[in-house]
Amino acid sequence: MKLCLLLCMVLWLATARPASGATIQVVTEYLYPYQIKNDDGSLGGFMTEVVYALCEQVGDTPDIRVMPWARAYQTAVTTENVLIYSIVHTQARSPLFHWIGEVQTEPIFLWGLKRRFPVQSDSLMLLKQHRVAVLRGSNVAHYLAKQQFSDLKPLSYEEQLLQMLEKDRLDLVVGTEETIWQRANKAGVDFNALSKVAELKELNTNLSIAFNIRSDPNLVARYRTAFSEISANGQLAAIQQKWFNYVQVAKQ
Repeated sequence: MKLCLLLCMVLWLATARPASGATIQVVTEYLYPYQIKNDDGSLGGFMTEVVYALCEQVGDTPDIRVMPWARAYQTAVTTENVLIYSIVHTQARSPLFHWIGEVQTEPIFLWGLKRRFPVQSDSLMLLKQHRVAVLRGSNVAHYLAKQQFSDLKPLSYEEQLLQMLEKDRLDLVVGTEETIWQRANKAGVDFNALSKVAELKELNTNLSIAFNIRSDPNLVARYRTAFSEISANGQLAAIQQKWFNYVQVAKQ
């Protein structure tokens, strides 16, 4: 009887779902200023700080792995109890994840060199023949393909985008004002030489944090509660103010 009870306990521990105090597997990509590589090689950025605050609230330790977006997305779709950020909550993605919370972001634009695009356009149709860099497997890539942009340039990493733009290897890149400013600052590119060419209004949505749909319901519930708590106690607002007030001041 004792042996049977011991075996049952071992089996229960082996199949137990993640509890508070666990190490949580997290996947993401580099995306300025939301997920950035610090000078010391560590991972930082606005949304990274939100995820750390969220895990601290729960009492878990995040094991964050940075990879190309397509691989991060596939990992999160296929692996239970994996958390992904920053992800846009679309209708197609909705049933694939448990959505923990979302953070407001700025409008998304197509950007080009001011000398080539001095005036902002109200029509995407006029831009469909241009060479546009997109992150492979991203929501932006799917959207522009659906809009029949004929010369999309799928990339796995975005570090060299603005240099490629300067060398006329690309016509347009995609990002919010904060994202483009951060990339320009890091790449040594004059932000004032860039212009907003067209707003991608249908893509103006918040960035989310989500778990794989087969994840433990108790785990999901704890993180949803924690997100509500850091929103209510001012932590989320403080992180947002730290990042985006800095960017606004620096751009002036």
